[in-house]
This record gives sequence, structure tokens and C-alpha cells, in this order.
Amino acid sequence: MLSESVKSSFNRDGDFHWNDFIPQDTALALRELVIDLADYERKVGSSYIYPFDPSGKTQRVWNLTNKSEVFRSLLELDQLNEMMCFIFDRPTKHQLFHLSSFQANIIHPGGPRQALHIDTPFPEPLPPWPAKANSIWLLDDFTETNGATEFIRGSHTRSKKPNQSDDQELPVDLAIGRKGSVLFTHGNLWHRAGANNSGATRVGLLCSFAASYMKEIASEEDQSLIISDSVKKKLSERCLAILGVGHGIKDGALITDHEISY
Repeated sequence: MLSESVKSSFNRDGDFHWNDFIPQDTALALRELVIDLADYERKVGSSYIYPFDPSGKTQRVWNLTNKSEVFRSLLELDQLNEMMCFIFDRPTKHQLFHLSSFQANIIHPGGPRQALHIDTPFPEPLPPWPAKANSIWLLDDFTETNGATEFIRGSHTRSKKPNQSDDQELPVDLAIGRKGSVLFTHGNLWHRAGANNSGATRVGLLCSFAASYMKEIASEEDQSLIISDSVKKKLSERCLAILGVGHGIKDGALITDHEISY
């Protein structure tokens, strides 16, 4: 169970660093799989390179949910669901959140720093409540030099997004930690990936969620469309609910195979 101190600090700071969220050997196995996928996508010409990085050293692997049961199993973790249920808590009997996107973030040596941004695509003024939340899974040790996530603690309470001068002038905190840890963030938290000035590739997972009533926001990758039918047949009820499969469709809407005239 999440302690009250964790909940209050998250509400105050907009982040919570959960050490040893998964075992380190699991993190290493996930890293190897991500690198294999990234190499394959480069080989076949389907890789996604971040547009802000002309050097091509920052790569993303999209739609991990559809690419291995190993990734889907992470969505089943009780700790993950507990954290998201806390962040999106409200009085309803329905599913509280849906998966927005599940991807890998790879920064090779020499990859530049991102600009400060938020994960909630709202116009200003931003709402004070969390429409989105992110989880950043450390598959390598995140250090001061290899591109650890940079963020401004407490910035989720601001009603505006960061601008260019904010990006250049404001001091940031670093999400330094050991592999297997997860940084949970409020969707309004100002953050960015740091520059990788080390000699080794840095790998992380970005597992983003949105409040279930914000379907448009929860469709950065539309899970109901991109997940194959063969994968859907293997999923648990919990995982299907997180993906939003069948969300909003009532049982009675499926029983007729012809139009009804009145």
C-alpha cells in the first residue's frame, strides 16, 4: 500500500521515485529486448528518430504492448495499478485510467538534451488536476552524464507550460537512480531527457497513462487500433481495461445485426 507520506509528497512535488520497482535482472532483460527491437527497426527502415535530434542518436520504439508479452506483463503489476489508481482517483465505479502510450526511449552517446515540456496537451491555463501521468522505467543506471531525466519539482502546480527562457535558465533536478527503478510524474510536471555525454547508450521505458474520461489524450497511440486481435485474445481483463478495449460499448449494442426502424 502507498503510504500517506508518498501520496502527500507526490501531490506536493509532482513526482515519486520508486526504487527497485522491478528486479535488476528483469531490467537488464528488458533492455536487451529493447535494443534488439531498435536494431531491427533500423535495419528494416522503420525506426523512429526524434525530430529534435539531427544527429539521429535519440531513438524511440513505439507500441511495446504489441511487440512482446514481456512488456504487457508490466501493465499487470499491482504496484503500477496502485500508483495510477491513486493519481487518477475520483468517485466512480469505472476504470480510472487508460494507457496512452508505451514506448522505449534510447539515447546513444552524444544524444542532445530535450527542451523542457509537459505531457498534458492542454492549452493554457493548465488544469490543476492530473489528466495524464507518466512512468519512466530505468533500464540502465541513470547518472549525471548519461541522459537522466531532468525535471523541476513542484512545477506541476503551474498553470502555464515552459517556454524557451525557462528551458535555458531554470535549475533542474536529476532523476538519478539505479536500473529497475521507476520515476512517476504528474502529466503537468516540467521535464526533459538530459544529454548523453557518457560513452554508453542509455535506455528507459516511457509508460504513459491518461484519465479514462480523456479519451483523446489517452490516444497518443490508439490502443484499440494498434493492438492486434491475436494479442487481444491473450490479454487479461485488467490489461484489456487499461488498454480501453471496448470502453464505452454497452453489451446491448452488440446483440443486433441489423438496423431497427421506428
